[in-house]
Order: sequence, then C-alpha cells, then structure tokens
Amino acid sequence: MIIIADKNRLTVRGVRHGQRYLVKKEGDGWWIVAAPRGRRRVRQVAQATRDLTDHLDAFAAEGFAFEPVKKENVPPCRF
Repeated sequence: MIIIADKNRLTVRGVRHGQRYLVKKEGDGWWIVAAPRGRRRVRQVAQATRDLTDHLDAFAAEGFAFEPVKKENVPPCRF
C-alpha cells in the first residue's frame, strides 16, 4: 500500500493527494488501484444496571449528603 504525499514523490497520473492505493504486481507489470476502505464497527453500549437514584441512595447510606445550591444571579455571557 502506498500513500501519495503532498510533495508528489511518486508521480502517478490520476491519483489524489492523501488517498491510499494498493500496488499489485500481475504478470510483468504493476497495477495501482484504490485501496478498499475499512469497515467501521458500531460500538454496542450495554444497558445501565443501576439507575441514578440507586447510586445516590448508596451515597446517602454512606453518609454523603446533598445541600441545596443557593441561587445566584449570573451575568450574561459577553462572548
């Protein structure tokens, strides 16, 4: 497999910069064809085994307490 660099160190007509190509030797000649693209795996996300309330109850059982947050006026963003 070859990659055509920005400096065109390998001069081949009809290729695009950065594109991947496969070089094959057949008989007494060489063939340059576009490399097959890899398949992307779709990641399977497992279902949650516990709910957020279960986690918070476990924290509360250990003595962790939540306090209400005081409301503050926040100035608008200038950006």
